[in-house]
Amino acid sequence: MDNSAFIDKIKALDGFNGVEADEKPDIICTGIEIMKREFERLTSETFFYSSDKVCLEIQHIRLRDSDSLYDLVYMRDVIKESAKSKVRTPLTYMIGFCDNMLVAVTSDFDSKPPLEVFDSFTREYEKQSDEEFIGMPIAEFHAVLRDDKLPENSGFASLELLFNNKVSATMPDYHTVKGESGDVLRYIKDHQGVQIMTQLNSGLDLIQLANSFADNIINRSARLTSKAVAEMGMMKEQAISYGLKAALSSIADIQLRGSKLAGMAGMF
Repeated sequence: MDNSAFIDKIKALDGFNGVEADEKPDIICTGIEIMKREFERLTSETFFYSSDKVCLEIQHIRLRDSDSLYDLVYMRDVIKESAKSKVRTPLTYMIGFCDNMLVAVTSDFDSKPPLEVFDSFTREYEKQSDEEFIGMPIAEFHAVLRDDKLPENSGFASLELLFNNKVSATMPDYHTVKGESGDVLRYIKDHQGVQIMTQLNSGLDLIQLANSFADNIINRSARLTSKAVAEMGMMKEQAISYGLKAALSSIADIQLRGSKLAGMAGMF
């Protein structure tokens, strides 16, 4: 709702026409200010991601030793600081594979950089049973995370670093999308999908596999944002209600102040 439509609602409130003309602008300003403040509060709580800013980070390292492929995938959901207390799913994940078989996975509700997450990943890796243990070049992965290259001395004689892809996806300006929440969902997914595929160059199948062990983190920002868009109508109605109540309270204060002055005038 634009300000003109909201102002018409204020003018229709009981008692508005009974106040002095020079007091009406203050009532209108109070109502508009409270409406905008409440709407900003609601949108800040409901929208977890900022437009035109990074909302997803992915790092994919692939090593090869003879005939075996080792993959380490790091994923981080980048949300607004104010939204971190409201999340119900982990923000960071690290998943390890050997020849596309899952070796270990770890997650954390805090937003952590790769090296910090790798510590907990290593602990999960070491929990494997002896009967089903799948080895990975842990020290070598750690070196690539830290230095972007393999260490000079490795326990794997023929180990190669095939790639170390670092990908980020941004949240587009969803306010410009015309249509329903489903249209917003498709728009964001298409926007981010192009970014991810363009930057990855290779290993997309493995990233999709890792995503299944990371609570579908790749589509999370699109899903949550489209859900928030669907709630925009309710947020606007609540903000309007708060604004009208504030305007009505201002009218009541003016009426009360006027009645007190009238009573005092009768005393003299």
